[in-house]
Amino acid sequence: MLGAALLGTGLLLRQWHPKALSLPERPDRPHRDRGMRRAARKTRDGIARVLPSNMTGSLGRTLAIMGAGLVMVRLLDMAVDEQEHLF
Repeated sequence: MLGAALLGTGLLLRQWHPKALSLPERPDRPHRDRGMRRAARKTRDGIARVLPSNMTGSLGRTLAIMGAGLVMVRLLDMAVDEQEHLF
């Protein structure tokens, strides 16, 4: 039951994208900065590139994977011997 709830919650969160949790789009314009400002901008852009565009999408994916894994473990647990049950 918990696995199905996690899976459902994860799928719902993947569809919901509140604007407050979204990263801003990077402007496509030439940059004229130098030195420390350029290093800071490049570092910021590199970090932003690996972050999800919306936090709920990442959280939803994690919950869906956890829920599906829990459901699969439960189903496979029913297929093993009585002495080998985990749950």
